[in-house]
Amino acid sequence: MSVPPHSTIHYLVHLAGPINGLVIFLAPPILRSFALQHGSVQLIWFILAACIPAFFTNVMYWVDFAWPWGLSIIGVFVWWWTGVDEEYDTLRRKLICGCYLLHGARMGFGAVVMIVSGTWNWRVKDLPRYQFQKIRVETNGGSWNMLLMQKEILMQCMANSSILFLPCFLCAIDTTADLSPVEIAGYATWVLGWSVESIADGHKLAWMATPKAKRTAAFCNTGMWNYSRHPNYFGEWVAWNGLALAAVMPMLRFGGEWGYGLSEDVGRVGLAFMLCFISLSLYYCLSEWTGAVPAEYFSVQKRKGYDVYMQTTSMIIPWFVSDSATSASGIVKRGRTRSKAPQPSTKNVRTPSKGKKSQKKSQKADTPAYIRTISRSGRAATPSRKKMEALGFSPPPASAKVATPGRRSVRKRTVNTPA
Repeated sequence: MSVPPHSTIHYLVHLAGPINGLVIFLAPPILRSFALQHGSVQLIWFILAACIPAFFTNVMYWVDFAWPWGLSIIGVFVWWWTGVDEEYDTLRRKLICGCYLLHGARMGFGAVVMIVSGTWNWRVKDLPRYQFQKIRVETNGGSWNMLLMQKEILMQCMANSSILFLPCFLCAIDTTADLSPVEIAGYATWVLGWSVESIADGHKLAWMATPKAKRTAAFCNTGMWNYSRHPNYFGEWVAWNGLALAAVMPMLRFGGEWGYGLSEDVGRVGLAFMLCFISLSLYYCLSEWTGAVPAEYFSVQKRKGYDVYMQTTSMIIPWFVSDSATSASGIVKRGRTRSKAPQPSTKNVRTPSKGKKSQKKSQKADTPAYIRTISRSGRAATPSRKKMEALGFSPPPASAKVATPGRRSVRKRTVNTPA
């Protein structure tokens, strides 16, 4: 399988990074101050939890441990930073900080279990999605090295420090008492996405615990995985859309003096761009950067029938499975693979001759029942008429030819019965 080229969204993501930095630089002092302090905390955390371990182990999966706990750090830091003023002690602040804490802790504890149990073993190899990063760089003519590895890690640190903290910050400093319908819809969307991601991970763990002999395929295609190849990524994306939606009304109420004389309306346009960019960047990350495309690059090579699964099942957004699709691997219906058995031609086919054992079996089947009953020594003896009548058999007519199988050969002889 060849490495797919970058899509248009890849270049939009890299273009939007400087724009986000400019918005934060021109933002009111309260936002600039928070971004600077929080960014310093995230940088220290990523250096300790991901950069240093990756330097000594030469694997990147440490970022899967650092990034989710970085989300929990956002919730804790915002709670602490806004806790100095009783004015910010609102239900909105409790909800948004709780969402960030739970969102990161669920994935963070999962990463801890993987590392402690040895499932992620740096002595063996890196995770497939980070192996793919190396292949992608080398395919484009580059050379994978430690500097590029550290750059990939710090890009996820930058995501936590630039756009992903914004919904939490905007909601926490909004002192409006009541929640608007838009905010309620945003928190409900987060609950939906978080639940979908948790259920999808549960289905995957249940499949992994199933013995291989009882699995219907070489990959998980049960539960939510029957409608999406990556339903956990879909849940993650929906959850972040919910957090961005919950921050829309606080963003519209956010005020302050923007730099270089920019009006508040222009500043809100910049913040709205950042909130929209959350959805765009998360989808790119989950589909192309470190999500579906890198994982499927290896799955289609190692798991039989995965190429057909890709044809019949949606990648991220769950959808109905195609009723049927054909490929070189076989026939697929409802996401399950069946091999297409060839139909052999019966023309000019020569029937093979039977061996001695098969001849004996066929001869034994053709032997009359009364002879098989009486003969116990391996030879079929011809019984007398009285003997046959005593056993309840009808004796054959005079001069009847009866096939009596012997040990080495079969011959036909005439049974002479008394008149």
